Amino acid sequence: MQRLLARLLLGVVVITTVLAGVYLMVVAANVHTARRLWAMENQIADVMRDNQALMTEIARLSSIPVLQERSVALGYQPAESIDYLYLGEP
Repeated sequence: MQRLLARLLLGVVVITTVLAGVYLMVVAANVHTARRLWAMENQIADVMRDNQALMTEIARLSSIPVLQERSVALGYQPAESIDYLYLGEP
């Protein structure tokens, strides 16, 4: 009777140990996945921040005063007179 009880107890200990090991593997996998997800979310936030900075720079460079300043630096001048060329309809 004691041998049966000892085997039963040993079986319970083995099964509990196996289940605990499986549980720890699942928890470790979840922690690894959570860390990767956190890193990806931080990367998305960085990319969105960079994108906003680029959009701000595009807006600044597209403003009329900046475009006028750049055109003067490139040697363009305002038109003094405009001549229109009218073409007949084909």
